[in-house]
Amino acid sequence: MTEPSTLSARNLKNDLVLPTLLFAALGAMSWAVRGSSGYGGSDGCIFAGVLWGTAWWFIAREPRAVQSRRYTSGWIILAMMVGFGISGNRGWAQWSSMFEGRLQTNTAAGEYVSILPVYGFVWLFIAGVPWAGIGACMLAWCGDAWKPRGSREWVIWCGKWVLRIGSGYAGVRLAQYLFVEYPNVFLPLYTLHEGRYNDLEANSNLGRMINDNRAAITHLGLYLGFLAFEFARRDWKNVLLIAAVGLINGVGWSVQQNWMWANELWPNVAFNWWRSWESCGGISIGVALGVAYFLVNRPVTDAERAKLGEQLTNRWPNLERFGAYFGLLIGVGFSIRNGLKGWANLYLGNEDYWSGVLWKIIGPLMILGFILMVLRILMRCVRVESTDDMDMVDAVDMRDTEAAAVQSKTHDQKSKMNLVFPHAYVITWLVLIIMNILAQLATKSFGHWPETVFAFYYAALFVFTGMIIRHYHKMKNASRE
Repeated sequence: MTEPSTLSARNLKNDLVLPTLLFAALGAMSWAVRGSSGYGGSDGCIFAGVLWGTAWWFIAREPRAVQSRRYTSGWIILAMMVGFGISGNRGWAQWSSMFEGRLQTNTAAGEYVSILPVYGFVWLFIAGVPWAGIGACMLAWCGDAWKPRGSREWVIWCGKWVLRIGSGYAGVRLAQYLFVEYPNVFLPLYTLHEGRYNDLEANSNLGRMINDNRAAITHLGLYLGFLAFEFARRDWKNVLLIAAVGLINGVGWSVQQNWMWANELWPNVAFNWWRSWESCGGISIGVALGVAYFLVNRPVTDAERAKLGEQLTNRWPNLERFGAYFGLLIGVGFSIRNGLKGWANLYLGNEDYWSGVLWKIIGPLMILGFILMVLRILMRCVRVESTDDMDMVDAVDMRDTEAAAVQSKTHDQKSKMNLVFPHAYVITWLVLIIMNILAQLATKSFGHWPETVFAFYYAALFVFTGMIIRHYHKMKNASRE
């Protein structure tokens, strides 16, 4: 019999160490690609969100109807894609110079005023919390799997979601109000340089500062509004998940200082330090997700199982399949279009032209893919017949080995038909391969040694993440035996 200490170490490896390494490695690649050709802003964050969502879903979900973990739904892929996509709709470049003691007022004219570097730490923390935290909010929602049955429960269910979304909206409105009413709090050195802030034509960088700070505070309000709702309803697992991801990433981004120290440390090296910072920014988000996975998504105890009840089961498996496949279709489809656009921009030029051409191809293909996806789900509906998709054959008279073999074969075929995601491993590998090919396409590696370094870096990360995915696949197969 295995010693308890050995079991504990194994659980620590599978619930903390490997998830953290997996999410960090995916973030290292995807967040570096986020700033590459074709993947600016929300487009790059969608790229990263699909990867993180697919990885979380795959390692957490077990091939059975009753799960042992709370956050395993196929909707996680779509949720994290949307969450990170929303977070990516803003900039962050105006704070980096603060770490060097400069508040840029007009970079083109070489104008700036002195500022304490602590402002850079504060604003990068404020930006980092919701940048990862909004995705965590939507991930948390996927663990709220209560299914209404009667009309009264449907009213309660709808009311809860109205309040949940309304809390986020209220947080946004409050943040925007405070930003307008107290500019001396949210705009660095506003009291000293109010005249410059009121003359944005001559101080163009301060206009960008206003936009970036407003967006950061608005997103923080959205994040805190969603968090407040979970706190009010005392869902402590959701509170812990959302708070852990936000705070860990906020600290992680802040201490890295946009890698502004790299030029001083290696002044004679002409390298893409900004992309190095972005890669490490993705590692920070990955570490936050890995720690949160350990804190809230370990197998539940018997007491938690009794409390969660049907939240660990799935009475609507076909709707869950729709959520997972729709998230993959949108996320991977958009990423392919953006990756090809980035490649065309690097090697052919005229990005806007190729963007239009690619939409005319990828758009109809995505619509066709959606139709085929819906038809497949309708034609191959999963039936909810047992509490375990992969349970063993019912007890039979083992003296009749031939009858037992026939019943076992029939049951295996039936179980495969009723699996919600029978090809989860294949799907995960397809996402990994496609996204890594796109990463290479968006990297101009020929004749540019810094880009070549990143190309090899992405390849090494691909091998590393593939090994971890393979480990979890083998572990799942072993659990069936």
